[in-house]
Amino acid sequence: MLYTNLSIQKTVMKDPKKLMQRMVILCILIGILAFSVGILAFALKEYIIGTAMLFVTALQIYNYKKWKRTA
Repeated sequence: MLYTNLSIQKTVMKDPKKLMQRMVILCILIGILAFSVGILAFALKEYIIGTAMLFVTALQIYNYKKWKRTA
C-alpha cells in the first residue's frame, strides 16, 4: 500500500503543469455543469438548488481566475 502511494506521488510530482492543466479543465467543466443545473433549477422553481448551483459557479470562476494568475 505504501509503495503504491509513493508511485502515485512520483507521477504527480513529475509534471505539475500537466496536473494544473487537468485541474483547470475540471474547474471549467464543474462551472459549466453547475451553471446549467442552476438555470434548470430556476426554470423548475427550485430556488434553493438554483442559488446553490450559481454559488458553485461563482466559486469556480474565482478558482479559475486565481489559478490563471498563479500559472
